[in-house]
Amino acid sequence: MKKNSILSFLMPFLLIQCSISQSDICNCKTEVEFLHKKIKKTPSYKANKAQYKKAYEASLKKAELLSSDYQCFVLLNKLLISLNDNHSKIYGIDKGATAAIKTNDKDLETFKKSKLYNTYPVVSIDIDSLQTALSKKSPDDIEGVYSIESMTIGVYRHSTSADYQAVIMSTDSDIWRRGELIYTLIPFGKRDYLLSIGGSTNSKRLIAYTERIKDGTFLTMGFQKQETSINHSRAPYADTTYFREELSDDITYLKIGSFSGMYPKLSDAEDFYASLKDNLKKEHLIIDIRDNGGGGNRNSDILLKIIKDYLKDNNVYIITNHRTISNAEMFAYKLKDNKNSVLFGHRTNGCAAYEVKNSNYNLPCGKFLTVLTSKKHPKFLDLESVGLDPDWVLNMDTDWVEQVVSYIENQ
Repeated sequence: MKKNSILSFLMPFLLIQCSISQSDICNCKTEVEFLHKKIKKTPSYKANKAQYKKAYEASLKKAELLSSDYQCFVLLNKLLISLNDNHSKIYGIDKGATAAIKTNDKDLETFKKSKLYNTYPVVSIDIDSLQTALSKKSPDDIEGVYSIESMTIGVYRHSTSADYQAVIMSTDSDIWRRGELIYTLIPFGKRDYLLSIGGSTNSKRLIAYTERIKDGTFLTMGFQKQETSINHSRAPYADTTYFREELSDDITYLKIGSFSGMYPKLSDAEDFYASLKDNLKKEHLIIDIRDNGGGGNRNSDILLKIIKDYLKDNNVYIITNHRTISNAEMFAYKLKDNKNSVLFGHRTNGCAAYEVKNSNYNLPCGKFLTVLTSKKHPKFLDLESVGLDPDWVLNMDTDWVEQVVSYIENQ
């Protein structure tokens, strides 16, 4: 009886002590230190050790001053830039307002009380004045007003750094609010790359991805300064992964939307490739790998063998864009130098030198997930944060397939 009394007396203090300990552990510095231990095992760390060490030391000092989850999320992803490894990213564990949540009023209201919903900073700038100033920016300037569907954002340079911020100016979204910071955009690499760190427009989940802004268009997310214009850099037939069309008596068109090595997508690819074997009879073949997020050689090598046989007596025209990523970049690279192949479109994503293989970790505070690489492809190191340049750059105001067909007809 006496023991129980003592335990009952001590329990509140034990709980308080436990809570304090967790608070001490769960800070941004702890997240950085944990991430550091995992990064040291990656091939990209070994290739960029000096650059990474400098970035890590600076990040550790900054982390001690941060209390915001959003700021910590930005810091963690900025640290990864020093690895020059665009497969490695940090994401939020909370998936946010999924489709199921958004279709249930009660669940949506619960989400609006969640920590993630309120994670994004609200800027102190007058939004109307900012919109007026940004509306005057030229189409070639990164700063400006951009729209997509039911959301308009303003992109402006951060007052104390080279980074850009994207704030919501207007939206019909159930989960985003006017004045919230949706992205922090960080310039990196040798070309015009931006690391976009922020939230999913659909769910508000914390995400990070490689972005480029060209001709007033976000090439990954699709935001545009002139929302009435059609973004012809994106792949057609959005609902179809593998597609064939005969464009003329001497031109065949193929859309290859994925090189996934996982079933059932792989079986779809195998069936499609089987239909091509010994069945490509025309002189000209257009292979469209826009928006192809990659996959593996298990898929792409099947097509590569067919195309290399075809190239002995015929011509191939490959279309790429910024969303041509990873194994899809490798595929284009392997065909680019053939005398009978020509590359069209935009520069590829620049994410081909490393591979993710079972190296995902939850950071200790349970907020963030890190995706790190564990395999290096030395042959493609020159593509990382650079991308593969096309032989012919296509303009965004007319259909890309039509532009390639015109090129063929004029040769």
